[in-house]
Amino acid sequence: MQQPYYVKEKPVEVITEFGEFRYYKEAGKLQVSRPKWKTMDNEIRQGKTVTVDLFRMKGNKEVKSFLGMLLDDLK
Repeated sequence: MQQPYYVKEKPVEVITEFGEFRYYKEAGKLQVSRPKWKTMDNEIRQGKTVTVDLFRMKGNKEVKSFLGMLLDDLK
C-alpha cells in the first residue's frame, strides 16, 4: 500500500497565529488550516483544513489571475 503524500513528503510550512500553510511540492498540494486549538483536556488539535490540488489548476488563467491579485494585495 502506498503512503499518503503527507506522510511521504515534508512540506514547506508557514505557521502564524492566524493559520497554517503547508505546500507539498511533489504532490502538488497546498493545505490551508485554521490555527491549532486546545481541547478542555489540554490536547492540541489541528484546525479545520482545506487541501487544494494545484496540479488540477495548472494552466488555468483565471486561477493565476486570482492568485496574482492576492499576492499584490499582500505587498
